[in-house]
Amino acid sequence: MSAKLETAGNACTHWDAKAYQQFSRLRQRPVHELLDRVDLHDPKRIYDLGCGTGIATQLLAERWPRAQLLGVDSSRQMLDQARCLPINAQWQECDLLDWQPGQPAALLLAAAVLHFIGDHQQLLPRLLGHLTPGGCLAAHMPDWRDAPWYRLMLDTLDDAGPGHTPIGTAELRRRMAARPLLTLEDYYRLLAPLTTSLDIWETEQLQVVGGKSPVYDWVKVSALRPVMQTLTSQEQARFIYHFLMRVHKHYPPEKNGQTLFPFKRIFIVARV
Repeated sequence: MSAKLETAGNACTHWDAKAYQQFSRLRQRPVHELLDRVDLHDPKRIYDLGCGTGIATQLLAERWPRAQLLGVDSSRQMLDQARCLPINAQWQECDLLDWQPGQPAALLLAAAVLHFIGDHQQLLPRLLGHLTPGGCLAAHMPDWRDAPWYRLMLDTLDDAGPGHTPIGTAELRRRMAARPLLTLEDYYRLLAPLTTSLDIWETEQLQVVGGKSPVYDWVKVSALRPVMQTLTSQEQARFIYHFLMRVHKHYPPEKNGQTLFPFKRIFIVARV
């Protein structure tokens, strides 16, 4: 899933599939790492939850070409892009909070989507309940709450208003400051009693990204969407201006013009 955010004074909040594709190779890498740990020989039915433009769906189709493959996403723009892929898959527009599978799955893939949904203590057991015996839930989630750019975003919400006052609503600032992810230990304690095998790990990748504002270009299509949806047009302009100044200072380009953007993720492979 992604959102298009324009320059200050002309900010927009609709999903933009092309913007999400900007870093498609880097977005594929954690999916490869995740699927390398999935030991399923010939799954009959696979759901790609939060499939977006089909970056992960295409990898699923290549690995298991005989599987019934269904991509689910809340964005019509993203699904329109996904439907152009030369793969045998069905597509469903649906909010994951309301999603119920037509039939149980051998594999549920959730690549970079579950961190947008709260209450993992309820969410993940519910997803496990949609699996066939021997089925697998495979998920990876950005763990950006302690990342420098995320702290800069919170600081900008706190003081980007006139006279260094907070910007946006108190509810927005509270929601963005919350921690939606559990610790690795708590994910184990939650899922171990419900599974026959469980693999949980965390990585930090040094992403090397190019462009004029590559860190902003990355986060604007996902993490910043709740911010931009809530702010008024004038607040959006102030936020983008002050956030960009901070991001450019903290993430300066290297001598070769590339920008170093460390990125942490949590991975879960749970089999029932």
